[in-house]
Amino acid sequence: MTMAFVTKRSCRAWPWLGVLGMLVVRTSAQVPDFSLVQQRWFETRTAHFHIYSCGTPQAVFKLAGRLEQFCKAYGQLAGTQAIDSPPIAVMAFPDHASLTPFLPLYEGQPANLAAFFMRGSDENLIVLSLPEADAGDNDMAVIFHEYTHLLFRHNSRFWPVWLQEGMAEVYSTFTTREGAVTIAGPIPHHLELLQQTPLMPLSELFAVKHDSPQYNESSRQGIFYAESWLLAEFLAAGDQPALRARFGQYTVRLRQGENAEEAFTNALRISLPGMEAQLRRYLADGVFPPLQLRVAGSLGAPVSFTTRPVTPVEIYFRLGDELLRIDRLDAAGAFFDAALKLAPASPLPYEGKGMVAAQAENSAEVLPELTAALQRGSKSFLAYFIYARERYRQTAEGDKYGPIKGDTAAEVYNDLQKSLSLMPQYAPAHELLGFFEMVQGNDPEDAEKQLQWAIQLEPENDSYLFTLAQFQFRTGASEAARQTLEPLLKPNVDAELREHAQTLIQENSH
Repeated sequence: MTMAFVTKRSCRAWPWLGVLGMLVVRTSAQVPDFSLVQQRWFETRTAHFHIYSCGTPQAVFKLAGRLEQFCKAYGQLAGTQAIDSPPIAVMAFPDHASLTPFLPLYEGQPANLAAFFMRGSDENLIVLSLPEADAGDNDMAVIFHEYTHLLFRHNSRFWPVWLQEGMAEVYSTFTTREGAVTIAGPIPHHLELLQQTPLMPLSELFAVKHDSPQYNESSRQGIFYAESWLLAEFLAAGDQPALRARFGQYTVRLRQGENAEEAFTNALRISLPGMEAQLRRYLADGVFPPLQLRVAGSLGAPVSFTTRPVTPVEIYFRLGDELLRIDRLDAAGAFFDAALKLAPASPLPYEGKGMVAAQAENSAEVLPELTAALQRGSKSFLAYFIYARERYRQTAEGDKYGPIKGDTAAEVYNDLQKSLSLMPQYAPAHELLGFFEMVQGNDPEDAEKQLQWAIQLEPENDSYLFTLAQFQFRTGASEAARQTLEPLLKPNVDAELREHAQTLIQENSH
């Protein structure tokens, strides 16, 4: 089958997802806080984390050790593939007051958060304030909560918000003993609130979204988190073995496309009123035995790490990048502008300004800023990717792409290859290169290989399946294409993408 043009369907241009994402509102009302740039920042790098902080080294090293310990334990329990991910950057502010100007905004004000996590195809980001110097082991609870979101990232598209947050709270109680780890311990502040506040009906709990008031407003946030924890803790470690055994089927049914309530009642074989009665009984009994899991070897071995000072221009860039990832574009732009005044010869300010333009879909400014970054020796795989993507977009007619020739084709290809040479595990670059080669028609074998790599790296990204199905239809593998599209026809898939999948099947049904 010959196709003169191919449609490019994808997720939002900027592939960042806030697992603790608030209802983020763009606003210029917040005055950028440059005071932190005057502090002495340093990077602490471990096997899995790059921690940026201007806090005390002792607090940062403790944070690094506990994160690596948690990572090692989870890797033993779930397999090393469970902890594989893009780089994990941690922005560790010295205290909550210094963190506040860098929180997501809810209705124009900093959200009610102690920390948050942002998942991205290019980098995962944990943002938090360092624990107090005299705090005990419980000071790590919010940090373990955030990291758990990354570990469960492949389920985030299917899991309702209550389960995402409930399981993160279950793992937030992580402690170690020789040869074992403990999770699902009692959380006193949740229990105190649950004793004072009636449980939400489960139908309401299951309906909460990331932009729901129950999730964002401090006056209602507590009971949502507390009940989510109680339900997840009961199902993972509670006193009903039959329910614990069936709990795993909940995710299976969610993946099959059942909604949160339907999947729950079918998997657990209990009605919502029946489960509410069980929860009230479990809460009243007041016994919450933690779940102990055996691990091999010692988790207390010293953690290897390196440190380096961070230059002022990089501090401006890092803080601006953090604001960019929570969609605070005005504030991010202010940091990049300040970086430009400080170090006009550095590629970092131009990278940041180009990424702001890309996030704002201001195509007229993307290429000039990124061209300036590349001319100044940028080593950013993301800069090369966005530059190539924007060059390629300019050859399209709307969302329709056809073969291109000459220098532009060579430059798009080379810049995508450069992006992948700098970051071989970057799924969007694999997907775009596969799409590009599919349209060009020069190397179908490599086009399919690139698309399959993208899917393997980010199996939760449904848009990659759509691109692969286009390739399969294009090369005559119609039955394989229909099988590829089957997961996109389920009710829990983005409605627009589901419609595109249905249209693609209809267009190729003759």
